[in-house]
Amino acid sequence: MEFSQVIPLLGLPLGELLLRLFLIVGGILVIYGGIKEVLEPLIMVPFGLGLAVSNASYLALSVNGVIINNPHLSWNLTGYEWIQYFWLQPFYNFTFMTGLIAALVFMGIGVLTDISFLLARPYVSFIIAAFAELGTVFTLPIATHLGLNLKEAASVALIGGADGPIVLFSSVTLAPHLFIPITVVGYLYLSLLYLYHERLARVVIPKSLASKPMPSTGVEVSRSEKIAFAILMPIILSAIFPLASPLLLSFFIGVLIREVMIDRYVKLLDEVILSVSTFFLALVLGASTTSDVVLNPVVGKILLLGITALVLSSLGGMLGGILLSVVTKGKYNPLLGVAGVSCVPTTAKLAQKLALKYNPENYMITELMGPNVAGVVTTAIVAALYLSLFIGT
Repeated sequence: MEFSQVIPLLGLPLGELLLRLFLIVGGILVIYGGIKEVLEPLIMVPFGLGLAVSNASYLALSVNGVIINNPHLSWNLTGYEWIQYFWLQPFYNFTFMTGLIAALVFMGIGVLTDISFLLARPYVSFIIAAFAELGTVFTLPIATHLGLNLKEAASVALIGGADGPIVLFSSVTLAPHLFIPITVVGYLYLSLLYLYHERLARVVIPKSLASKPMPSTGVEVSRSEKIAFAILMPIILSAIFPLASPLLLSFFIGVLIREVMIDRYVKLLDEVILSVSTFFLALVLGASTTSDVVLNPVVGKILLLGITALVLSSLGGMLGGILLSVVTKGKYNPLLGVAGVSCVPTTAKLAQKLALKYNPENYMITELMGPNVAGVVTTAIVAALYLSLFIGT
């Protein structure tokens, strides 16, 4: 008996075999990065194992004339008749292809989000967040220049918003044939924010400006104001951008439940729904990323455009912070711009870490959370614009 009969993986052509082995090793390295917390462990540990195992478990099984290579799920067989063949297929079909998984994650993020800091400095927060959308705006024409159509380009450009659920929801709607590589690249680069975002801020933002202490606003935001904001904002934005309403409702229902203090629902959304949805999101994405997905020639463009979008957004937020500091003659610390990229609360924590390095007494995490939360709203607005403009093209 040949080895290829015992281990089907070994019967593959050399090129595909080497690629699968590379992805298996890559999955193991991603797990290691998660364990060492170089990468986000909540996402990268299940993603890494899914990636490694799905590429090792090659099979060539014919079902109804269709060759099945992945025993876990098939990203392109979305008909309901296929859910009986793969254990992850029902979850993929019912939660990924409908956008439900993104909405569930957004509910959990909402219930963890304190909007007090946003409402204490709304104008400053939204100005900084708008600057931090530089990548989501300017990557679009770059992507079309590289040959992507408008729907594909918009989906990739949204990686610059640093908000995984929005990237997933938008790419499923606009470019379902590319949503696996776009979402995988998006989440992978979000994990890499730990590695480059703070270093980039050190280079871009002058230490003389970043070391200045920033006093608290002293503005008290009442519970009723926060409840009113959580009710009115999704209603107004949904009226303007109905295609983005599922994400808006998901995020603000979490915020509202937090402010109303329904403890049972807070625990449900935080400890159960967010944990379960994040786990399966990562596992399914990993199990979907097999060699046939990676061999798509457009993946190289997505990798290039994804990091371009994130770096441009990082630079935009930082430049916005510097401009605000200069215009107000130092009233605002430019590190606010570091937090404008809406990876809540990672970028705010990175900005606070840098602030303490420059000035051990500069504790400004409450102020940093303002633009950080505003970034979620501005990225949702950009996504809504893209969905409205390109859904029918």
